[in-house]
Amino acid sequence: MRKTFPLLFILLTHYNFLSAQPTGIYVLDNNQGAYRDANIRSYSFVDGFVWRTSWPDIETAQGVYNYAGIDHIIHRLDSINKKLTILFGAYAVEPPYIALQAGVTTYSFTDPISNVTTTRAVPYDAYLLQRFRIFLSALANHQVYSLTTGTMVALKNHPVLSNIATNIPGLGAIRNVNGLNTGVNVTLPNYSRSKFVDSLVAGMKIQTDNFPAKNVFIPSYKNINDNINSPSLASFIRTQLLLNFNNIQNPRISFWQENLAGFTDTVTHIFTGLPTTIFATPLYQLGDSAHTMFQMLQGWTTPFSDPAKTANSTPFDAMCYAYNTYGTSYYEIYVSDIDNLTYRPMFNTWNPVSSCTVTLSVNFVRINASRTSNGAKVEWEVSGENGIRNYEVERSLDGSSFSTIGSVAAINNNTTNLNYNLIDTVAPAAEVFYRIKCNNISGQIKYSSIVKLYPDNGKAGYAISPNPVQDGIINLQFKNLPGGMYNITILSNLGQAILSHSITHAGGSSTQSFILPKGIASGFYLLAIIAPDKTRTTEKLIVHSN
Repeated sequence: MRKTFPLLFILLTHYNFLSAQPTGIYVLDNNQGAYRDANIRSYSFVDGFVWRTSWPDIETAQGVYNYAGIDHIIHRLDSINKKLTILFGAYAVEPPYIALQAGVTTYSFTDPISNVTTTRAVPYDAYLLQRFRIFLSALANHQVYSLTTGTMVALKNHPVLSNIATNIPGLGAIRNVNGLNTGVNVTLPNYSRSKFVDSLVAGMKIQTDNFPAKNVFIPSYKNINDNINSPSLASFIRTQLLLNFNNIQNPRISFWQENLAGFTDTVTHIFTGLPTTIFATPLYQLGDSAHTMFQMLQGWTTPFSDPAKTANSTPFDAMCYAYNTYGTSYYEIYVSDIDNLTYRPMFNTWNPVSSCTVTLSVNFVRINASRTSNGAKVEWEVSGENGIRNYEVERSLDGSSFSTIGSVAAINNNTTNLNYNLIDTVAPAAEVFYRIKCNNISGQIKYSSIVKLYPDNGKAGYAISPNPVQDGIINLQFKNLPGGMYNITILSNLGQAILSHSITHAGGSSTQSFILPKGIASGFYLLAIIAPDKTRTTEKLIVHSN
């Protein structure tokens, strides 16, 4: 019999988990100072410090732990009221004794940075997971003095510790090992997808079980694959992690990458943010299911990786790109930029909401979706277009999770209304949703309203969504109706015409969006529709004005 739990128990369990989005400016460590502490800064705009370490740095021999570094870093940060992110290196291996244990399944791993090859246990080895559980329990329960409480506090509860990533044992980051194009099914002996993904979930659960009140995050990339093409391994991993770490069964986790950058073209003045949404698909497709975190690819002041990727821009361009594209408000930044006095005014006033929220110079007048012999035609009209880079057409099967199906370059003529369209040649025959994403040359975005396209079957008629109308936008849905000119009039309860609008319907099913007059009062209205054959239909309309 399936075991059930009282609702109260479920709700209490849910609210014990951390759900706040990680946020703030954290300065990255380097290999200087005592325990890599040289980059700790007390500037008011710095929220914390990223301390990079590894499992073998702490467990120096089986069951022998050296916490001197952690104690030192926490004491220094506690004294200046700063937070700590503990980050295990993406390529750091496990303590050597694990791979030497009899019966452990191992593989040869080559560090792409040092080019050193070592033997390590596969992620699904039982002994590896057992030792990882023991290690994290010891780490989480290690007692560190807290200036806030004046007592010794377990690391898992210490107020200085904010974020932690101890990564996946036997793998590190979620990406291919031993070459970006070599699938894990080739690298790892006795591989099966279910066994591999189960071990990733188990590794993350060990982390959230031991640090339930902290933000646990994982480096995650698109370039991980095996011998199964559909669904891709990256997509399957993401789905399983979101199912298991949903703030109900287990705490929500965050996804992290270390490649935030961006450059501006000196001719077009267009800013291109990195990583692209194609490269960072695991983060871009998260929606509201998990949080995102970024580390800078390099310093803008000292661009050691590829200067072209941060040319003619600032860290704040990239930070706004991450905020607007991925919803990120947590940034790990190199100390050369933190110390750069040129950037100080922006750092001192930085807030992703106020710093990155820009009113785009464009207004969506209408958006329409209709079925044609070639697929689904998505049309939109804009006014006041200036400084716009392009428009992306996004499709969804459920009205909430959208993906881009194509883009159209902007004309940038703000003297007249402009009309655009794109044909979705592989539109599903079932119900489908569309919206337009507008991108300006600085990386800011703006979305249109969502239109719903019905299948070409079923009962003919009209529908209004949403009803009550919010934000002054009406979506009028035509369901299996003949083509022609339709005259729309909105009438007050006194019979006064508030708005008159003509729509050319191509026939079949489509959705037309239009905007109500500014200042329209909340209340009940009638929407009158006169079809091409002069038949009149009225629909009740409720308006909620702001």
